[in-house]
Amino acid sequence: MADTEIRTPIVTPFDEDEAVDTEALAALVDHLIEEQGVTGLVPCGTTGEMGALTDAERREVVETVVDAADGRVPVMAGVGETAVGDVLDHVSASAEAGADSALVVAPYFGGDAPAEGNEAFFRAIADGSELPVYLYNIPPAVGQDIDEDTVVALADHDNVAGVKDSSGDVTYFNSLIRRTPDDFEVYQGWDGAYAPSLSMGADGGINALTHFFGDVYAEVAEAIEDGDVEGARELQLGVIDEVFEACREHGFAPATKAVLAEQGVIRSGSVRPPLQAVPDDEAAELAAFVGDQ
Repeated sequence: MADTEIRTPIVTPFDEDEAVDTEALAALVDHLIEEQGVTGLVPCGTTGEMGALTDAERREVVETVVDAADGRVPVMAGVGETAVGDVLDHVSASAEAGADSALVVAPYFGGDAPAEGNEAFFRAIADGSELPVYLYNIPPAVGQDIDEDTVVALADHDNVAGVKDSSGDVTYFNSLIRRTPDDFEVYQGWDGAYAPSLSMGADGGINALTHFFGDVYAEVAEAIEDGDVEGARELQLGVIDEVFEACREHGFAPATKAVLAEQGVIRSGSVRPPLQAVPDDEAAELAAFVGDQ
């Protein structure tokens, strides 16, 4: 396989009472590494329902993932908050838990901040972080883009290692690859743009569908590396895009959990408000569709 990183923004399993199910989470880590072949894990991200977890639960989740991974793959902990100090508190807790890096979203309250303000926010975090920092651009979730020029300016910071872009804007993504140094890692977070992004030189992806299609993501990477554009295209359009669109209807945390629960990988498809679990009949249908791909 090419040196493409295939990382999973891991869901946070809950039991039927919506408490964090650490036993199921540890089992899921093993499943992703051993069965799906992923090369990294990202707890407490969007798919991990970061915003629905308490500070103590976030630490517990990171600790569980790190312990279960046991050094087999790196762990990038989601540490997003709206205040620099709170972000750094999460960084410290994640570092103590053994995480390898931190994933930081733009502030998600206060409107569309000026680019200079967001740069100051990220720079303050990078200056004070005990872990390498990855920027996380996900405008549907936080209400604003990280300006392209801001990413480029921060790419020169010694403690800013890369970016995950989940905007779905391929022009923006390609520009980041073109304008940042070669050692600055650029990850595609929008599954529907995975193959095109690899062909443009992305370092890999952090994609929800790797929960059940890690092998497909690896095959796409191999096809791109081998110059097999048609093979990569068939997998992107015929597998990834089909399931991506089916999951978007429910949201990625509910859809992913529903499929994993139907497959017996986790015990429950439960999510926390404001998300809603996929109804049982639709969960079975979704899991069958995924299994047919």
